[in-house]
Amino acid sequence: MLKEQLSFGLARLAALARQDDWRAGEVEGLTPTQGDILRTLLRRPDGLRLTALASHLHITQPTASDAVAALERKGLVQKRADPADGRALLLRVTRGGRALAQRWPLSFGLVVDALQPDDQAAMLGVVTRAIHTLQRRGAISPQRMCLSCRYFTPNVHGGTSQPHHCRFIDAPLSDGDLRVDCPEHEAA
Repeated sequence: MLKEQLSFGLARLAALARQDDWRAGEVEGLTPTQGDILRTLLRRPDGLRLTALASHLHITQPTASDAVAALERKGLVQKRADPADGRALLLRVTRGGRALAQRWPLSFGLVVDALQPDDQAAMLGVVTRAIHTLQRRGAISPQRMCLSCRYFTPNVHGGTSQPHHCRFIDAPLSDGDLRVDCPEHEAA
């Protein structure tokens, strides 16, 4: 019963978040997938290859290719040669794409805003652990998150509100400090 009710509740929240993405997309002339691509590329200033982008967003390569082509036609994304491999292309947001990505609302923003700050921090801990477990099972592509980072040490400051430690910044972390997408991430 618990598993069923939790699954149903999460599905309801996911439906609300996707409806919100579609509403934002109507205003901006984008699909939710195109918005996800812009947000992802905004967080990757060095760019991403199409295959890495598709894997990260858990979409097929043809879907990613179609969405990127549309964004490119709109002048929001550009393709550049990868300096590490001249045969490969990196996708980057343009200035216009950056501005649009910055004003695009966060998915699940309504849901997160409905939670108290303590519940938000607790939920972040639950979400990062779920993503990490799904990564290890191969159900989700690797994310640049604390739990899979070589700098992260879990539960070393027992009995405190900040039980974890990040060796990159040499600071204790609470569950609310954990990152799902960290630019300094290095795989463990």
